[in-house]
Amino acid sequence: MSTSRPSSAALDAPRTRRPSRAILLLLGLLAVLLPAALAPAPARAEPPASVEVTDTTRSVDPEILEHRLAEVDFRTEVRLVVLILDVTEHDLDPADDRALNDAVLDHARSSDPSLLSADGSHWADGTVILALDPENRFLGSYGGEDVKLTEEQFADVQDAMRDPARDGDWDRSVAAGAEEYAALLLRPWWQRPAVQILAGAALVLAGGWVLILLGLRRGARERADRTRIRHDEVLARRALTDAAGRTLPDSSPYAQAVVRDHERYTETFAEAEQLREQVPTAEERSRSWGLRGRDRDLVRRWEDEVEALDAADDRILAAADLLHRMGGWRGSWELELLPLRDSLKSLGTVRGERGAMSGTEQVLADRLLDLGEHTEQEMTALTARLEADGIDPDSALEELDTLTRELSAAVAALTRARIDAQAEDDEERALLEEEAAEGRGRRYRSLRALRAELEGRDGRSPVAGEGSEDFWRLSPVAWYSSWHGSSGQALSVHRNPTTSSSSTSSVSGFSPSSGGGFSGAGSSSRF
Repeated sequence: MSTSRPSSAALDAPRTRRPSRAILLLLGLLAVLLPAALAPAPARAEPPASVEVTDTTRSVDPEILEHRLAEVDFRTEVRLVVLILDVTEHDLDPADDRALNDAVLDHARSSDPSLLSADGSHWADGTVILALDPENRFLGSYGGEDVKLTEEQFADVQDAMRDPARDGDWDRSVAAGAEEYAALLLRPWWQRPAVQILAGAALVLAGGWVLILLGLRRGARERADRTRIRHDEVLARRALTDAAGRTLPDSSPYAQAVVRDHERYTETFAEAEQLREQVPTAEERSRSWGLRGRDRDLVRRWEDEVEALDAADDRILAAADLLHRMGGWRGSWELELLPLRDSLKSLGTVRGERGAMSGTEQVLADRLLDLGEHTEQEMTALTARLEADGIDPDSALEELDTLTRELSAAVAALTRARIDAQAEDDEERALLEEEAAEGRGRRYRSLRALRAELEGRDGRSPVAGEGSEDFWRLSPVAWYSSWHGSSGQALSVHRNPTTSSSSTSSVSGFSPSSGGGFSGAGSSSRF
């Protein structure tokens, strides 16, 4: 039986080959990128046309925050307005979930009508507003009709602000809100979740991976450039900072805290220099630098170290000025007075609730109010004595600490009485005590704050927990005011779980008495 052999034509016929991995990858990229190429091009990144920070609570440095927010890129030109206020200054009840909405509207009507549309029924076109009430733990986001977000997106902006706010980092909270608003505003259609789902999970993941990597690469490069400039500025001040650290008086307990700060500063400087050597300059970078996670992690670590140095040299120079009473010592002294000033300002909370207190509470509240008046007089007298060289800086700082301890004792007594009066059972008592233990507030960076940090938990509050300990030891009445707001909300939710708003739910709209038909876009929530 003969067997047939394939013809020469068959041998010469081209073989069917499987596509190579490179071709498959190219086809995949085309499938991802072609729709984006055919879609209308998004507007180019635009920094805000203007950034305005209004702070009636002295919680931030407006100039520094404005500079930081000016670097946030939106997809269209906006007027970015930041309002840091206290709702009680607008005669609003902090227990009302709409209080921040009404306070922002009241501010616009009374102080800045340009925030409103011509008919006064909406926010002005092109206006993005971020609001924060550090004292009563509110945050909000609002926008003109042409730059407004959906309700869910407004809530997303507040979610981005919430964790930094809980840590008392007001600058970072506002910056996070601005960055989230910019990311959501006029987001291209192909970046919307519904479109991405329809495009298919595989294509979305591939396209998202490419876009994220490119964005991370760009972000790492920009962060490296900014950090190098900031590092150079810190380096230029190093000799002055080291000289200030070496001349701190050995006998001063407050100076000892700064000496420790200077030691950390020196260690951090060495670490920052090592990290700087590992980050290539713009001219030295390869095209792929920034794509790898270790590149981005390196820049983040360097940025953190330089930020710590920048803050530390300010503290060291300010401390040296005050302890030697030279240069800008008067400004440094004001930083030492600030926690007590915040406490005195917060006495309004005690006055406002006094009428609803029990007899025991009223006695303790009156004692605290009297002590507040005494404290204010003593602060004025101390400042005059210090200016007249009638007291040395160490003794003046010690007297401020004594005044603070006296306020702390009075606040602790009132807080315990308040818990006794409000709690109807052991569960509610535990809830109120937990709020006291977890309360958070403003962080102060001053000589007295550094000494309190150095001493650790000595003189720990009987009511404030570890998370609020520094806040308690420096500004006890401000701590009480913060606790009063958060504990009242927690107790209300506990007693009315089905009708009360959660502490993180967004509340849109305005009170009928305050809104007056106003229907501007935006919402607020608590942190």
